[in-house]
Amino acid sequence: MMKRLLTVLIAFVVGMNINAQNMTQNVDFNVWPKGELNTGYAKYFIGNSYLAPLDAEHGGPVNVTFEPRCRNNWHIHHKSVQVLICVAGHGWYVEEGKEPLAMHPGSVVAIPAEAKHWHGAAKDSWFQHLTYMTQVGEGASNEWLEPVEDAEYDKLPASQELLGATDPEFNSRFEAFAYGEVVEQVKTRLDDHTRFVCYLATLLGCQGIDEYRELLPQALAKGVTPVEVKEIVYQATAYLGLGRVRPFLTVTNDVLKAQGIDLPLAPQAQTTPDTRREAGTQAQVDCFGEGMRDFWKSGPEDSRHINFWLADNCFGDYYTRTGLSIRMRELITFCFLAAQGGCEPQLKGHISGNYHVGNDKDFLIAVISSNLPFIGYPRTLNALNCIREVEAVK
Repeated sequence: MMKRLLTVLIAFVVGMNINAQNMTQNVDFNVWPKGELNTGYAKYFIGNSYLAPLDAEHGGPVNVTFEPRCRNNWHIHHKSVQVLICVAGHGWYVEEGKEPLAMHPGSVVAIPAEAKHWHGAAKDSWFQHLTYMTQVGEGASNEWLEPVEDAEYDKLPASQELLGATDPEFNSRFEAFAYGEVVEQVKTRLDDHTRFVCYLATLLGCQGIDEYRELLPQALAKGVTPVEVKEIVYQATAYLGLGRVRPFLTVTNDVLKAQGIDLPLAPQAQTTPDTRREAGTQAQVDCFGEGMRDFWKSGPEDSRHINFWLADNCFGDYYTRTGLSIRMRELITFCFLAAQGGCEPQLKGHISGNYHVGNDKDFLIAVISSNLPFIGYPRTLNALNCIREVEAVK
């Protein structure tokens, strides 16, 4: 029940049109109630906080409002998990031994039992989050610890130093284009789930790690599963290399853990070292046709091993995994290649592969249109030209 409630709340918050003003100095208390001054726990807070139970009779979530600079003491939840969902303003979640996590509307954290942590507002912003407890064990309790001193707190940046506050005009124009005009253009061809799958693959391709970190919680709220996210990141290794993929894997793990998702996820591999080449060859045939059956043993002798690796590693290790269909795997490869640029010969090959698995021309044009705000016009136009060239020789 709580997981379903969490999904509904995330989707609602992510869908809200929150302007830059509400993300910094001011919060509209007509949207999320401020509630009463939190006198009962005041000794565990620096600054004023306010409590507004949303369904006190049934133990539902509580909206907690922090004035600027307000934060609670370090504390531990024993034998229970606390969930935080930011609904307005800007704040911080800090867990001992980990990097501080900036929270803005739509951010979700599931705080593990026994984790020493604190949370509160940014220096220059009100902050509101919903909170509830889950996985409550017998004998659960809260242990309040030392306060967060000013010297420690002041190391964190103010919300004014973040994009939505420092560049409100730019931010509002970008969001209106990327999430308004562009989405309206492609909505008949791309559902939200597919659109966010493409966003994640595209941000991997163009190395947009900060935007990836911002969009991943929204992707999860739109129905992209943790397994699908991991499969996107894993497959990117074949097209981008681990040097560019590993930071994204770290961010992915951090976001999944913050949402209370246990890692590692269930295994998805379907091949062994002995079967991967044959299975990979079959995946190549499924994508590109029977002409790929003997590709693994073709080419000049001094580089034939690379064609072998394409069959047993690229396709045998990744395309054969469960978690994404072959159609979706070809789609994310299209996004990787279009976003990183300089891969036009391979991109044209995978455009043909997309056609072979059911992703037609109009669908791919919708995909590159949707991805344009994240990769810019030159790479978008290059991808479009590749589609035109493939069409010309069909």
